[in-house]
Amino acid sequence: MEKNKDKPKPKPYKPGYLKKRSEFIIKTRKWSIGFAGVLITAGYLIKELQSILKQPFNILNYGYFILLPIIIMLIFLWIWATQKELNLLFDWLDPEFYEPPSGLKETAIILWLAFIIVMLVFTSRRVLLFGIVFTIYSITNLLSTKYLNYELREIFRKSKQRIDDDTSSDKSLKETYLKGIEILEFYFIKRSHIFRLYLIMFFSFLGLIFSMLLEIKKTTLLGVAAYCTFILTIIISEIVIYIWRAKREEALRPLYAVLNELLRIDE
Repeated sequence: MEKNKDKPKPKPYKPGYLKKRSEFIIKTRKWSIGFAGVLITAGYLIKELQSILKQPFNILNYGYFILLPIIIMLIFLWIWATQKELNLLFDWLDPEFYEPPSGLKETAIILWLAFIIVMLVFTSRRVLLFGIVFTIYSITNLLSTKYLNYELREIFRKSKQRIDDDTSSDKSLKETYLKGIEILEFYFIKRSHIFRLYLIMFFSFLGLIFSMLLEIKKTTLLGVAAYCTFILTIIISEIVIYIWRAKREEALRPLYAVLNELLRIDE
C-alpha cells in the first residue's frame, strides 16, 4: 500500500506518447529495411545473371522461378505489415509506467530477422540451402513473436490501467479507446499466431528433409516435393494472416470514425 501511495498520479490517456518513447525501435527498423533493400537489389541482380547463363533443362528451375517472386512478396509484406502494426499500436495504446525495450537484444532481433529474410532470396535456387535458411527463419519468427507477445501483454494491461485511472477524459473517448485495445489484444494475443508459426516450423522441417533426401538420392521428385512444401507453406500462411488482418481492420474502422469525431470535439 505504501508503494502505491508514493506512486505519481498517472496522466490522462493519450496514445502517441508511446511512439515518442519508441524512437529507438523505429530507427532500428528503418536501418534494417535499408539494409534489406540493398541486399535484395544485389540478390536480384545476381539471380538475374544466373538465369541468363544457359544451363541444361531441369524441372527444379520451375520451382525456383515460382519461389523467388513469392519470397520477394514475403519481404515486402513483412515491411508493410510491421509498419502498419506499429502505427496501430501507437494510435491506440498509452501504457502507464512503461518504458519500451531499446537494448542490444532488440536491435539484434530486428537485424537478424531482416538478414534471414533476405537470405531466402539468395538461397532460393538451391533448395537445400533454402530449406536450411527457411527453417532458421521459422524458428526465429516463432521466438521473436513469443518475446513480442510478452511485451504486448504488459502494454495492453498498462494501457487499460491508465484508462481506469484517467478521471479527466471524456467517458465516450475512454470507452472507444478501450474497445480498440480489446480488438488489438484479440488480434495480437488471442489469435492463434503461435500455433500458426509452429505449423510453419513443422513444414519447414518437412521441406528440409525432402531437400536433404534430394541431395542423397538425387531423385527429382524429392526436389519437387521440397519446393511444393515451401511454396504452399508460405502462400497458405500468408492467406491466413491476411484474413486475420482484414477482420481486424474491419473491426477497427468504425472505431477510428468515432475516435476522429471525439478528438475533433476536443480541439
